[in-house]
Amino acid sequence: MVKTIVCSTGTSAHKGPRKQLEQFIQEQGQVEKAADLLFSKFGDAPPEGENLQKVLSAEIHSLVRIVITHKDRVVLLASSTDDGYCCALAVEKYLKHHWQGINVETKQIPGLQVKDAYLFRREGVVEFVKHVLKEIEDCGADNVVLNPTGGFKALVSYTVLVGMLKGVTCRYIFEQSTTLLDLPPFPVEFMRSLFENYRSFFEHIERETSISQDEWKKIPYAEQTWLKTLVEEVGDEVTLSTVGFLFLEEVRSPSELVPFLSQQAIEDYLNLTKLYSRNPFDYLSRVASSEKALENAKHINAGDGLYWLKPGNTKDRYLVSVEGWREDKVGGDYPSKVKVNSGDRQKYYPFMRMEFFNEKRD
Repeated sequence: MVKTIVCSTGTSAHKGPRKQLEQFIQEQGQVEKAADLLFSKFGDAPPEGENLQKVLSAEIHSLVRIVITHKDRVVLLASSTDDGYCCALAVEKYLKHHWQGINVETKQIPGLQVKDAYLFRREGVVEFVKHVLKEIEDCGADNVVLNPTGGFKALVSYTVLVGMLKGVTCRYIFEQSTTLLDLPPFPVEFMRSLFENYRSFFEHIERETSISQDEWKKIPYAEQTWLKTLVEEVGDEVTLSTVGFLFLEEVRSPSELVPFLSQQAIEDYLNLTKLYSRNPFDYLSRVASSEKALENAKHINAGDGLYWLKPGNTKDRYLVSVEGWREDKVGGDYPSKVKVNSGDRQKYYPFMRMEFFNEKRD
């Protein structure tokens, strides 16, 4: 299967001080010419053995460990500086030389540099995350591998967070190790309901770039504490942090399966929780976690897009559709007793997002 590996890139292709590399580029007059000469210094070294650590760059080392093929696609995200871009171009040349036919793209990320910490946080990291998200959206989460081995170490945490939120595998080599660390997509949830309450507020910050401290302090202090990681305070102004941008993008792009409950279903469930030691909310959350989970839970096709779900070895039954669902408990012969009128769904409106009801109850 063809996979796209998204790599942050640094200057490890040049085995020497950064100032020496900057001077080298200036002497050549062109970044592209400097990249050609840099590539010639290690281009003939086979991607194996001691070369991986002593001769070749961190990006090449990690890609070899990932076991790329000539059918794969590699995206190198380079800094906005000439030295970072030069090294990324040299890595691109090496990959195309040793994996003939491989698709390699090098992209410079605005604001990604080391001299201005504010610019790095405010623009560089955000632009980096935007590029990663676009690759995931274009290629699909199952076809993307994130590789933050090269470049800025500060990007590792953001890359891993993107992988967690989007369900994408993250692989990298830690420091001087030769072992590839494989972080599988780990499900992360956040308090979407609280974030949704202030979504328009964060969209306002995004539109205006920043707001005053007085505007920020209008949020109750207890909730400010939870939301603080989503913003950055710069003097008298408050801006959206990279994590805030990520969360805002996440609520704008809800998961493919988001459960909604009708008003009648909510009333039914609240009554059921008093009678049974089961939690229908938790069950439906698990079922709605993916297409595969829903498919595995299907018991009987009721027709017209409706399905009966059966949770394990129980007598519980859930009647669901992509618009909403409700449960009926009528025993083992429920198919003959419950009549489905798919044209009468209007009476169940309004439907409400189930996430707002998915908190632990007494």
